[in-house]
Amino acid sequence: MSQEVGQTELQEKTQQLLAGPLKHIRAAALAAALLPLASVAAAPAAAQNLCPSGGVCGFVWNDTNNNGIQDAGETGIEGAKVFVCQVCDGTDTIAIETGPNGSYSLFVPGGAYTIAVLIPTGTQASPSNVGDDTLDSDGIPNGTGYSVALVGATGFATDFGFFTPPKQQPGTGTPGYWKNHPEAWPVSSITVGGVTYTKAQAIAWLGKVGKDKTTTMFSSLVPAMLNVLIGNDGSCVNSTIVAANTWMATYGPVGSNVAASSYAWTIGEPLHIQMDSYNNGLLCAPHRQ
Repeated sequence: MSQEVGQTELQEKTQQLLAGPLKHIRAAALAAALLPLASVAAAPAAAQNLCPSGGVCGFVWNDTNNNGIQDAGETGIEGAKVFVCQVCDGTDTIAIETGPNGSYSLFVPGGAYTIAVLIPTGTQASPSNVGDDTLDSDGIPNGTGYSVALVGATGFATDFGFFTPPKQQPGTGTPGYWKNHPEAWPVSSITVGGVTYTKAQAIAWLGKVGKDKTTTMFSSLVPAMLNVLIGNDGSCVNSTIVAANTWMATYGPVGSNVAASSYAWTIGEPLHIQMDSYNNGLLCAPHRQ
């Protein structure tokens, strides 16, 4: 793992590194220097404190709890962009990518090196140097989209953790919300049970809920579909939406006069209840504010 370094030194070195690394990559040196990633793939991240055959190496991983430590079950990030340089004047930078398990490895001569990882889209760098140096993240964000570490001597793994913040959800809407806010619909038509309805037609049916249980199902299914379409977490209801569409294809279309006492509704009612709970913000997505 990397040795701890002062923040001032880190900033000075990284500014040199990032002045032009993408324009001056030594492709020939890269081809000759890369070590097979398979040599590190077999060992768990915690066991990779030493680099195979010296040089620089490490592990880039999903730090799911953002604690800066490689916990059990936290997976590597494939394809992360890693940049390595020693002089860091824009002429000696070598670029590599992490393999399927999140590992990278590169043979370089001994000495001090700067290693920078392009922060993956949608993530942020984990806290650095927070614990056991065989398990913690070494990178420090430099403010220009990279997480950077200085390696005082080759041969020790330098690891980088990245955390994906929870996606901001717009919140779910009830049938009443979608009926009264046509401007909020993300689509101009919607297909239910294999039948396509314009937005106006669907809104009209949302206002006709009665004894016919196809209208009841329609009134929970359409809002659930719209709530997922606008970006809410649908993990708890996606399979229910599929099953409800199958139910509508079998017993619909809407307006087919399915009775509450029918066998069809014994199958359909649990689906309706699940989607109604979701639409009211009681499951995996919050209710809109």
